[in-house]
Amino acid sequence: MLRLTTAPPGYLVWGKALRWNDCPDAGPCCLSQDPRQQETLLPKEPMNKPTFSGPNEALLRKMGGDTKHLLDPARGVYTNRDLNLQTISHIGFDMDYTLAIYKKLPMEQLQYDLTVERLINAHHYPESIRELQYDPSFIIRGLLVDKHTGHLIKINSHNQVWRASFGRRQVLIEDIQAHYQNEKIRLGDPRYASLDTLFAMPEACLFANLVDFFQDRLLRGSNLKPLQITKSDSPCQAVGFDTEKLFNDVRESIDAIHRDGSLKAIITADITTYIEDDPDLPLMLHKFRSSGKKLFLMTNSYWAYTREVMKYLLDNKLQAYPDWQSYFDTVIVGSKKPAFFSDRRPFLQLDTTAPGDGTPLEETVTQLERGQIYQGGNIRDFEDMTGIQGTEVLYVGDHIYGDILRSKKDSLWRTCLIVEELEQEIHGVLRWAFDVEKLSALDSERQETDSAIGRHRALLARMENLSTNPDFNQKGSTALTQEETEELAKTIKNFNFEIDHAKRYLKYLDRMLATHTDELERRFNPYWGRLLKEHNELSRFGAQVAWYACTYTSRASNFLRFSPVHRFKATRDTMNHDAFLSETLSMRQVRQSSGTIPPLM
Repeated sequence: MLRLTTAPPGYLVWGKALRWNDCPDAGPCCLSQDPRQQETLLPKEPMNKPTFSGPNEALLRKMGGDTKHLLDPARGVYTNRDLNLQTISHIGFDMDYTLAIYKKLPMEQLQYDLTVERLINAHHYPESIRELQYDPSFIIRGLLVDKHTGHLIKINSHNQVWRASFGRRQVLIEDIQAHYQNEKIRLGDPRYASLDTLFAMPEACLFANLVDFFQDRLLRGSNLKPLQITKSDSPCQAVGFDTEKLFNDVRESIDAIHRDGSLKAIITADITTYIEDDPDLPLMLHKFRSSGKKLFLMTNSYWAYTREVMKYLLDNKLQAYPDWQSYFDTVIVGSKKPAFFSDRRPFLQLDTTAPGDGTPLEETVTQLERGQIYQGGNIRDFEDMTGIQGTEVLYVGDHIYGDILRSKKDSLWRTCLIVEELEQEIHGVLRWAFDVEKLSALDSERQETDSAIGRHRALLARMENLSTNPDFNQKGSTALTQEETEELAKTIKNFNFEIDHAKRYLKYLDRMLATHTDELERRFNPYWGRLLKEHNELSRFGAQVAWYACTYTSRASNFLRFSPVHRFKATRDTMNHDAFLSETLSMRQVRQSSGTIPPLM
């Protein structure tokens, strides 16, 4: 017997040798390996599972702060693509909604209020829109705005529309089908706008409120200015007012308050009201630096705002760091992502002694020096000046397009997406675990019933063929006897009855699944359901997280619980048939152990 595996010292070899296929032309290409006969390396002595103890209450009090989150699964780092931190030499961070965690209600309310004022003052909307209230529970990330119909829509990973609202009112499934069943949703179509960042939440709520506001005016025959339709070929004719202009006005207004400094001036004047103080953030950065990794900050915010936010987050936190800049080897502001990953804009070094956002120096930047502040730039020059390869970089950001998708398409950088809502999503699953498991059991039962119907139909087709063609039989079989013919007819009748009953039961399970799914998803969000799921499929946002982010987590400081050389391992990818095979093999093992079937050869 030929053995092809040599065990290293200290290990025993188990199993049998490779074998040849039963093939007349057996050669090296026909060499196969039975999983039960593979050489397996096992330690000589079995190991006990590790156990973990915790500090006593006195030490916990000395640590200060709340340490419960360190054991919270909602604060984990989750993996779509294996990531070995030992191979990462540079780690970059976005600032807004990544290092800086904004307090949801005050931040979104501020953006909402400032946007309303700009709509009134710059776009001449009625002053009565000030009465429209912001509802932080109404919107989730990942929705689309259909500018032509005024709908907010939620789509799944196949771009199918499952939920929609017109203003704050839910659109019935019949109307959804009438609008979108025969229409391909193309995300690049300017008709649709994506709501992929947390900055977009107040924008979307205001848009929905204004749709209701002008719909009410339309029904009352009141003035629709400034949204009256002036062109006969307007795509918004069916709505009755210009929802495309409405969305464009809202987006221009919210962009303007970010661009003109009015929003940031209010935040920096009262920073504790709008930004969380995360005690784990400096510890996480220090842990990475202590392991020899280079850290860089790359944000679209400009110098003046970046300086104030980072001072609040990191100054006077750890004795080893005199100021926030000492945590980072490179600081890049005004990076203009996603253009940073595709364009060739040069790096500019800033004179930060100048007021405001600093003054660009005239000298060409050829090296990125520690302690200096740079603006703009591009990924190619960044990699050339730092001397790194793309796969050595991990970039952590919150923007699925600006931070993650473009960096993945235009570079080899590894990525971590910050999904702040993940904590709420996971806590919801844990809180309603019984209902989640019940739904999973119903889904499994439905699949098992559907598979059983398919198997029964296949057997029924064979029997019906045999019944209508008495001369048909398997090679070597004799013709049916009278008794067998009667038994065949009885079995066909019984199979038809069983299939009919199973089909009715399948419809019953479908109704149960629809009811329980809707009830469960409304607990996460009464309007839109779960963030990352849509019924039994991924939502568009969930699919983007799964497809484009190497890892994802709720906040950057969650890396504190992991070693700087930790290997993040993705779960094994499965396809639909894998679950069936797993179940089939499991049942075979049970039957094999009871002696009812022979083992696989």
